[in-house]
Parts: sequence; structure tokens; C-alpha cells
Amino acid sequence: MKTLKLLSSSLLICFLLSSCGTSFYDQYSFTETLETKANALSLVEVSDQEYQQRKAAAQALINKIDMMVSYEKAKSKNEITIQMWQYLQSDASSIQQFLNLWETQGTLSPAFKAEFKPQVAKIFDLMANYKN
Repeated sequence: MKTLKLLSSSLLICFLLSSCGTSFYDQYSFTETLETKANALSLVEVSDQEYQQRKAAAQALINKIDMMVSYEKAKSKNEITIQMWQYLQSDASSIQQFLNLWETQGTLSPAFKAEFKPQVAKIFDLMANYKN
């Protein structure tokens, strides 16, 4: 079930990327996408540790996603990128579900990390490739 939700998240991002729209290259947006990817992957990597020990980093990731939504909204002709960041911000996204699961369970298994890490990387790679 969880894998299905993560797959559906990836498919939504792919759909958004294939939609028609105009977006101009923005170095800041590209850099911040890669930085956010690194932060998300770092959190997945340490998710076998207690959530409470990493709560500040988890909140920083949420704040970064929120900030990127605001940043992208301030640019014109940018609907697709806005939708991608808004999806990551939504409770339906795999990132938010991961953070909620980690907080609820306290720790996640190494098997979960191994399965989830490539999915997170793919989401951000799709976004970075779109920006590039």
C-alpha cells in the first residue's frame, strides 16, 4: 500500500512534467531543488534513528518546501513548477507521508530506507531536470 502511494506520487510528478507550460531557467530554483533533495535523502538515511533526535531537520525540510512554494509563486509563467512544489507540500506527497510515518513510529527499518531513498531521489531528479 505504501509503495503504491509512493509510486502514485512519482507518477503525478511525471504527469506534471509532461504537461505543457513555459518556465525559464532559474539558477536559484535549480540549486535549491538539489539542496532540498540532499536534505530529504539525508533524512531518509537517518530514519532508522529516533525521529525526536532529527525533528529539527525534518521541520527544516518542511520549511524549505514551504519557502520554495512561495518563491515559485512569485515568478510568472511558472505553473508547473508551482504545482510540483505544492504537491511536495501536500499531505498526499510521499515526503510528507514519510515524515509522518517516521514521527508516528519513532524509527523506520533499514529495509524501508533502502526502498524509499531511490523514490525520493527520482522525484527531485525529475524536478531538477525540468528546471534545467
